Amino acid sequence: MKTIFFKELKLTRKMLIIWLALITLLTGFAAIEFVVLKDTMEQLAQLADTFPKIVLVMFGLNGADLTTTAGLYQCVVFWTNLLAFFFAGFLGVFAVAREEKFGTSEFLFSKPYKRSSIVWVKIWAAITNLAIFAFGVGILSFLGIILSLGDMSIVGLHIATTTGMFITQVILFSIGLFISSFANYKIASLLTMLAVVVFYVINFALDYAGTMNLNFLTPIRYFELTGIVQKGLNLWYVALSLAIITACFFAASERYAKKDLR
Repeated sequence: MKTIFFKELKLTRKMLIIWLALITLLTGFAAIEFVVLKDTMEQLAQLADTFPKIVLVMFGLNGADLTTTAGLYQCVVFWTNLLAFFFAGFLGVFAVAREEKFGTSEFLFSKPYKRSSIVWVKIWAAITNLAIFAFGVGILSFLGIILSLGDMSIVGLHIATTTGMFITQVILFSIGLFISSFANYKIASLLTMLAVVVFYVINFALDYAGTMNLNFLTPIRYFELTGIVQKGLNLWYVALSLAIITACFFAASERYAKKDLR
């Protein structure tokens, strides 16, 4: 099983590097932009206040004070999370369903191990990838945003936000894995990406309405920055996240154990 674990890490290494490269470009661009525009942030904040609320919501600017480090950091978090969450959903489909797509499922699942055991090894390999990704995002954001702005006061917020991003990634990964357990690769990819889009639509609607009572409807809002600023990581949402993750993992494992793989 250890061989399968490390083989899985090797096979997904290129994809992980590509997505981290996108994060590097994003944070690098943001760092340069913030340094160049540092002296004009007050004017930009006034300009942003003239935008319709729906525009601010769509670009992660709703409630963000662009004259503060936390407000600028919120803008970057919005875009890094966007990449992180779609990556996690796709990884959920890619983890096992790709074996069917590339015709390697018969070889893999003919190994002298239970199907469910192989699926769980792939789950742990994917969680390792997500942990590496989250750590990379944390380091890049710290170097590119916090250090470039010269404000260490939001380091605690940064750590909490990155932790919340990782937990949300695992949720979306588990949902993608569950969907792939009853659909082929192509359909599962489409449904998973659609699910992430729907979660974002709900997020935008709740953000626009200014309500926090319905955050449980979308994992995108379980650890959103405003809530973390006010109360830190919400233990209720941590528990709900673990419940969703556990249920999806066990359900996917059971379905793959009985699925007709071709």
